Amino acid sequence: MVLDAEGFKEAKVTLLLISVNTICFIVFNLILDVEYLLSLAQINSKVIEDLELWRLVTSMFLHADGLHLFSNMVALLIFGAAIENNFPRYQYLIIYFISGLIGNLFSLVLLPLYVISLGASGAIFGLIGAAFIFFMREEPSLIGLSLIYIAYFIIMSFQPGINYWAHIFGLAGGVLFGYIFKRKKRYEEYY
Repeated sequence: MVLDAEGFKEAKVTLLLISVNTICFIVFNLILDVEYLLSLAQINSKVIEDLELWRLVTSMFLHADGLHLFSNMVALLIFGAAIENNFPRYQYLIIYFISGLIGNLFSLVLLPLYVISLGASGAIFGLIGAAFIFFMREEPSLIGLSLIYIAYFIIMSFQPGINYWAHIFGLAGGVLFGYIFKRKKRYEEYY
């Protein structure tokens, strides 16, 4: 699980996701008018009343400002590279997108209709959850440190303006799929 320069360089899907997020930020925050950003962000009333379901996915590639983008992309680089180097790429993508979608769905149900939500953090929390499962199964000596790290991220999620539901349920999605994929791998190794 130790990441070095080679590990980051081999994380091609992670680097692609970072590039897509960065390009979307440049286009939707710096070039186009804010209406275009709002047409793709998760606005709960638009998803529920107008059935604009694409917002549940497109919002994962949008960010409110440069600090939001930077913090998410640093976390994506660290946890994305770690998961990509320890899970097959298709499993990595499943963890990423399903965790983000789970976080957005619970945000849809648990937050008011007028809420606007955007960012990759639900998907990234899914990667954090999968990394925790990896540590539990492969590096048990790091479980304590992993729990402290997860607790820190969850506590920091309760600041104003942060969609803590996307974080919590994204994390749960990552734990679930990380467990399913690692269990499947153990089963295949055993038989």
